[in-house]
Amino acid sequence: MTLKSCDTPPQSHRAKLALLCRPFLSFATMNSLYNAALKQVNAIQRDLKKFETGEDTSVGFQGQISAVFNSLQRSIDDYDTLAKREMITAKRETAMARVSKFRDDYQQYKAEFDRLKKREENKVLQTQERSELFGRRISRNYSPIPEHPYSPQPTPLQAYQARERDFASSTDNFLDQIIAQGQNILGDLGDQNGMLKNAQRKMLDTANTLGLSQSVIRYIERRSAQDKWIFLAGSVITLGFIWAIIHYLT
Repeated sequence: MTLKSCDTPPQSHRAKLALLCRPFLSFATMNSLYNAALKQVNAIQRDLKKFETGEDTSVGFQGQISAVFNSLQRSIDDYDTLAKREMITAKRETAMARVSKFRDDYQQYKAEFDRLKKREENKVLQTQERSELFGRRISRNYSPIPEHPYSPQPTPLQAYQARERDFASSTDNFLDQIIAQGQNILGDLGDQNGMLKNAQRKMLDTANTLGLSQSVIRYIERRSAQDKWIFLAGSVITLGFIWAIIHYLT
């Protein structure tokens, strides 16, 4: 008997494997997306509470919340797509009900986030207006001859240092936002890695149960290893990008 190459399984085996394992892969993917969406909703609830109580109102923290909202939107859309493809009516109806609940939560929390951002913007604007009003009062009462002639006056160096501090503060806020987005990207990659591992385990169990050839099983294992390296490469690139931003902007 002539053995076929292990690099590429026969076309009939690949088609058979894809047909048999599709329900398991879809189920594993939907579960992963559902758990990821739940985790993102909980994170948004926790962050909105911090924002509302004033525990953290920085620009970087607001960027982190926005990044989680974007991730949640992608998770809902992907889950909705898979739910519409579900063959079993009861499971499809359950999944669509979950999609509706996720979308309602998203709209509710997004409206709350916009309200809190507007409130914070109004606070900042009021502070700036008070500072400008105070500055105008000082300028009207300003005399070219200081009340204390020998008191130290601001120098160009001090003004430059003040501008440097303002720039450093804005840079820190920008870096906080970038780091928050990077953390969300790494979290998404981790969820995808777990989804691939679950799908691999279910496909291998199915293959062993059905008695498929060892060449097909080795092909699955080799593709899973490739996916793992892709995940690791994506993680390294993301971390390198964050390090480069921190290194060159600080």
